[in-house]
Amino acid sequence: MNVVIAGESGIGKSSLINLIAGQQFARTSNDASVCTLAPQSYNVRIDGRDFLLWDTPGFNEGLTDAPRTTNYSEVFRSFLQRMSFEGEIDLLLYCIPASRARIAMVKNYQAICSVVPPTTPIVAVVTRLERYPDQMEDWWANNEDDLQSLGMNFAGHACVTALPDSGARALPSSIYHRVAESRKALRNLIRRTCLPYCISPSVVAFPSSPLPLHESLQTESEILKRTPEPESVYDFHGDEH
Repeated sequence: MNVVIAGESGIGKSSLINLIAGQQFARTSNDASVCTLAPQSYNVRIDGRDFLLWDTPGFNEGLTDAPRTTNYSEVFRSFLQRMSFEGEIDLLLYCIPASRARIAMVKNYQAICSVVPPTTPIVAVVTRLERYPDQMEDWWANNEDDLQSLGMNFAGHACVTALPDSGARALPSSIYHRVAESRKALRNLIRRTCLPYCISPSVVAFPSSPLPLHESLQTESEILKRTPEPESVYDFHGDEH
């Protein structure tokens, strides 16, 4: 089962793989520098089933204040096109930050949907919630409608922190507890959204959005109309100012 992890550079994709696996597989960095220059796979066993977790190059938007265009790596695009053409993507985890939604984040989501088959389940992984004032899952309850209003529909989600175990042990016990909670949530998300397809590839049994993903996408002009001035961002509920 191939699980592709996508998202902007520096959001913690490599750390998520290590968290899911329970060991240090992927190389990580403490800053927003590029850690993964080419797709790399790691074999992880969940409930007796083997999964290949694909760490991928991050979207360039996460590195600089470059103009808000799609801007994501052609390496990642080629990889996604090849895997989609061969029907080898069983699940795609789209990582998004807990703080706010950028125009580029929405456009990257649309670009992914334009490449992968509409039957491919795309799930959201909300990261950087280690210091969220409420329960991590509350973030989704407070922001799901905002994501849908931007045309971002998901077959499932997990609200997590991607802090490594080693770093979390030096933090308050409440945050360390969130690391363990995040590992469980991620493994359950993968198992829950992959296994129906694994058992019967001809039957798509994922949780679904009201409309197929491609029908729910908005055009770039529609997105730009929603952009508040002067900043082209959408503040999520619960963001600390």
